[in-house]
Amino acid sequence: MDIRMTYKIRKIITYLILLAVILLTAGCGNMDKKSLSSGEGEKIKESDGSNSDITMGRYTEKEIDLSEDLVNVREMKKFSDGRLMIADASSGIWVSNDNGASWKNENTKWLEEKLINAYIMDLTMLADGTFGIIYDDYEDASKEAESEEENDSQEGSEASDSAFDLSPECALVKADGTVIPISLSVSEDEMYANRMWMTKEGRVFVTTLGNIIYEIKEDGSSEKFLTTEGRPMLVQFWENIMLIDGYDFETPLLYDMEKKEYVEDDVLTDFVKEQAPDRQFNGGSWYDLYCFFGEDGSLYLAGEKGLYRHVIGEKMEQLIDGSLSRLGSPRYGIKDMVMLENEVFLAVFNSGKIVRFTYDPNIPSVPEERLKVYSLEESYSIRTAIAIYQIANPNVFVEYEIGRGENNGVTREDALKKLNTQIMAGEGPDILMLDGLPVDSYIEKGLLLDLTDFLEGVFKEEELYENLIRAFSYEGSIYTVPGQVGFPVMLGRETYVSQMKDLASVADEIEKIRQDYPEKDILGICSEKALMKIFAVSSAPAWKKENGEINEGAVADFLMQMKKIYDAQMDGIGQKWLERYESTSNWYSEQIGEDWAYNLELYGLNTLEYVGDYTQFMVGMTTYPYGYYDITSAAKAKGFEDTMLVPMVGQSSNVFASNTILGINAASAKKELAEDFLKDFLGQETQVSLGEFGVNKAAFDELLTVDREELGEDNQYGCMAMIDEDGVEVDLDVYYPEEAELRLLKSWMASADTPYIEDTVFEETIFEEGAEYIKGNQSLEEALDGINKQLSIYISE
Repeated sequence: MDIRMTYKIRKIITYLILLAVILLTAGCGNMDKKSLSSGEGEKIKESDGSNSDITMGRYTEKEIDLSEDLVNVREMKKFSDGRLMIADASSGIWVSNDNGASWKNENTKWLEEKLINAYIMDLTMLADGTFGIIYDDYEDASKEAESEEENDSQEGSEASDSAFDLSPECALVKADGTVIPISLSVSEDEMYANRMWMTKEGRVFVTTLGNIIYEIKEDGSSEKFLTTEGRPMLVQFWENIMLIDGYDFETPLLYDMEKKEYVEDDVLTDFVKEQAPDRQFNGGSWYDLYCFFGEDGSLYLAGEKGLYRHVIGEKMEQLIDGSLSRLGSPRYGIKDMVMLENEVFLAVFNSGKIVRFTYDPNIPSVPEERLKVYSLEESYSIRTAIAIYQIANPNVFVEYEIGRGENNGVTREDALKKLNTQIMAGEGPDILMLDGLPVDSYIEKGLLLDLTDFLEGVFKEEELYENLIRAFSYEGSIYTVPGQVGFPVMLGRETYVSQMKDLASVADEIEKIRQDYPEKDILGICSEKALMKIFAVSSAPAWKKENGEINEGAVADFLMQMKKIYDAQMDGIGQKWLERYESTSNWYSEQIGEDWAYNLELYGLNTLEYVGDYTQFMVGMTTYPYGYYDITSAAKAKGFEDTMLVPMVGQSSNVFASNTILGINAASAKKELAEDFLKDFLGQETQVSLGEFGVNKAAFDELLTVDREELGEDNQYGCMAMIDEDGVEVDLDVYYPEEAELRLLKSWMASADTPYIEDTVFEETIFEEGAEYIKGNQSLEEALDGINKQLSIYISE
């Protein structure tokens, strides 16, 4: 690969990194993905057997796959002459003259050159062919790369180029090729321009990483137009109205550009406050809630729960129910949407796919065939699987029930009581996502369908990791199926990690690390409960005997080793590290809840912390390909060549953590339909879409397959970087794994046979009592006594 291409990869990665940093800072208050709640919609009326009682009419969808051409869509527009235009920062301008059925690339020579020689951050166009562009040239890449090589060759020198440095330029380019540079003076806090917005009348606006909107004049000069309450991420226009939404905006704002005043719209404000207060903008990669104006002047809001129409001052009207649409799929992140004639809509998604939404008055508003899926907590994986199945089976309505839904205030205990009542009454869901549910109890009580025969048939059609599925056998039968798996791992210097053979030797080696690194943060974990939670993954399977009783000896040994590890971690640790951890803990508590330490999803390995010398040893989960590329790259960082990665050792071996565990209600009247859903769930398409290590072998291989022509020098795949609270920058080149590293991961997949299944009540009882023992507030015997007393009732149930 030549120097310019290497530089191009680095610059692209840099921008993505910076977007992530901005998300974590400016948008950290919007961490949880919560979008529009569905309107009441149209329901099937009680039928006496005649079609006259069925409400008719809903939108149908047709998908056009342009993923090979559309990589980084910035906008889609409909011009007054009927043309449709898509601006893509990686491939340029695409135009359709047949309402989106076909598309043709119409790049100018100047734009083609920029696509090769610059990193384009934003691109927008007017009907007359004028386009606006924000770009960062590569033209000095060779000189810069040579300078970096010289710096690297000098002992003790520091690299001059930061992964966070960007110097983008802005320009207006006329149809005749005339280039008008844009002069924009921004503050240090604003950093630089990153989006450009154009009205159909030709007015041009630019937004930065700050809160000021600039207007650009015809000669390229600029002036401050509006200072907003947050960072604009979406700007739309209708006549003299500007709609603005973004980070730290409580709701989208409507601004009259002529009167220079905001327009009040209580319906819009109340609707978004109530139903989309935590909408995300994902660095502009896609929108949780996308607002746009239609040809009729109405405001449209598209999100996870569908498409809504709003005339300013009037009530919201739901046009499309997200539960029956691609709009409801996490797999489809909306980038832009336009209204065509006859209330047809065209949307482009971050996957490069375009979907046409056309109203059909001759089909039921809700399919008559229904299937009910349940999960205790909302699940991205379930929503994705449902959407894929719904698209392939438009005549089936998959109803998704969440036990502890958004803001419903339901406790886990109350949700389980309600679910159990429904199941016993024969009104329960057809499919259960069993994560967080008492799986053993459900199996013992005969509430789950025996899937053994069904799975034997699936095994003949799909090549699956049967070891991962058969690991869930109970007395010779299989009642539950895992969708995705992850592995607990340890990463650190070989001199320590190579000696870790069991939990006791892990504790011994961590004590040695403390001796060698006084005052340092060893693990990055300063919480007794958090420490027990992550180490429990490789030990919890040993805490129960075959008859379900507590293995008191195993629990006692676990707590003793956790105390040794915790004491070593905390012994003499510097105040700086304690304050750093406390800050992180407080943020998690605010965003997730006081019990955040019990959430296994938070225990991925942050390799930047390790190579940045913030931690000396790491334990955590690897669950998806890029995460594995990340941790295998640690040993390729300068000064860390002796890094060793191994499966986490504990009281059990060959352990894998599973999530999205599905089962079928034994009392379901829709067993065949439920099995069809489950078969689809185990299929390659769904497993690839979920993105993590799946049980489908073809999906697993596909997720690990890359276009080697896109890899950099030494198979560089990407780069990660962070700036800490003191302004210190840490970066790590991420490499596609070598063959030996890929074989290692595949061997874990093929040999794992001990599932870690989270038992919330069982674990948290041990952790609560164990924390008091670790802190010295009670003896080990007292802790075990407390555990036995509390769990004896739970086990008997």
